[in-house]
Amino acid sequence: MVTYRRKRQRLSGQRGVLLPICMICEETPSGGIAGGILVSGCFLCMRCEKEIVRTRVGDSRYFDLKEKIKKIWDQP
Repeated sequence: MVTYRRKRQRLSGQRGVLLPICMICEETPSGGIAGGILVSGCFLCMRCEKEIVRTRVGDSRYFDLKEKIKKIWDQP
């Protein structure tokens, strides 16, 4: 399930804008939904997507990324 954050600032007369939150870093990319991809209904920002692709098994961040990716697959 994609998690969204409501942006408080009004844009072009719109009441509010919903922005996705990355499942890995829990941040909202500046490009909104265009700043990442959906995987099994969960949003990943491009920065985290690149980090996942480049991380090697022996890297210190590997275990943390692996655990967060498991949460994506366990989503209902």
